[in-house]
Amino acid sequence: MKTIICGAGEIGYSIADKLSNENFEVTVIDESFERLNKISENLDVKVINDVPSLPSVLTNAGANDCEIIIAVTKSDEMNMITCQISHSLFNIPKKIARIRQQDYLKGEWQKLYTKNNLPIDAIISPEQEVAKALHRRIISPGTIDMFELSEKKLKLVGFKCEENCNHLGLTVRELSAKFPNYLANILFIFRDDNKFVVNSSTKIELNDLVFMVVEKENLSDVLMEFGHKEIQAKKIVIIGGGNIGFSLAELLEQSNTNISTELIEADKSRSEFLASNLQKVTVTNGDGLDNEILEEVNISEAGYCIAVTEDDEVNVLSSLLAKRAGTDQCMAIINNSSYTSLLSNIGIDITIDPKIITISKILEKVRGGRIRSDYSIGDGFGEVIEAEIQLESPICNKNINEIDLPKGIRIGSIFRNEKIIIPNSKTIFHENDDVVFFAETKCIKTLEKILSINH
Repeated sequence: MKTIICGAGEIGYSIADKLSNENFEVTVIDESFERLNKISENLDVKVINDVPSLPSVLTNAGANDCEIIIAVTKSDEMNMITCQISHSLFNIPKKIARIRQQDYLKGEWQKLYTKNNLPIDAIISPEQEVAKALHRRIISPGTIDMFELSEKKLKLVGFKCEENCNHLGLTVRELSAKFPNYLANILFIFRDDNKFVVNSSTKIELNDLVFMVVEKENLSDVLMEFGHKEIQAKKIVIIGGGNIGFSLAELLEQSNTNISTELIEADKSRSEFLASNLQKVTVTNGDGLDNEILEEVNISEAGYCIAVTEDDEVNVLSSLLAKRAGTDQCMAIINNSSYTSLLSNIGIDITIDPKIITISKILEKVRGGRIRSDYSIGDGFGEVIEAEIQLESPICNKNINEIDLPKGIRIGSIFRNEKIIIPNSKTIFHENDDVVFFAETKCIKTLEKILSINH
């Protein structure tokens, strides 16, 4: 499938890497020779050093017979213009744009994004997606990761197995036998520096980060079984009032919970904007690294401190200060993935990489069709993919015993007739089943064959 990516930053690079490995025919356009040089040295893709929105440049990139264009330059306007030209001059079927300026995304302007106005098929807002990810974790205490699947009836959750977990040493098979009525299935585990897909003989060990799919109705019971009895936070402090902080505060206001929310923002004019646009959130103008400011917002009483400034170092340090002051849990936005493995050891409970979330949403839109959801895991480790089974799929009307699945693929659940099914070796897959898979990156191509996705 011929694909043009406009923008060779971290997002553009990662998308080009994934798609080229999946046999997409990829061309990357960027004005930066340095960024393109990095791509051409490491990836099997075509690169063009020029302005992505120019019709002549797009023609040179193969826009006349291109099927997907992904506009992820640093400029919203450039991304929007590129999609417009791709439609008007080249009739490219699928146009995806990253848009960060929140004013473009307000509900009252949605009529802008129509075929006759600005024909963008999928808009990705990293800030809004990150805010949603943070919100999901807030409303699911005890989890370090949470993602909704199967029409929100199923959740992918990650949690840590600590000393109060009563099931340490048990295998996945033993756990399934012990709790036959729970609609839950462990998919993979992060253990120290290792990440791996589980099988029936995998044992649960202390400090494992366990990731499973679980029916929404069973979530609290399952978490409790693994020692997580955390209650909903009554107070949250957000550090950083940029687009992410603002979006998260809005979500908390809209969720009609009794959570008391405080927001700290260093810029005075931005603080005034936030205060005038948030009705239930207390806004404090100050530095999240200032102990006096933290005391002023009663950080010691907070169930969560969420650091979402644009500076990784500020997010790390303010989280540590909050933790030292008595905050129960700290979340931090970390753009530099090399930091991530270090932070859990120094007291930061949850880190979120905006890049991974953005890539997941773009891949979901790229694959489209029978792919309902696509969620990247562990900085390139693999993907959770929710897909509808087609009649021509090799697994349709077969059970797991009849399918030669590699070890890097695990089937998590089936959503059929509004019910969640945890499959066993004898479960037969039907046409139109909504199935959740986990596939290591090296097995994505195999999974595509199983799903009969042709590029």
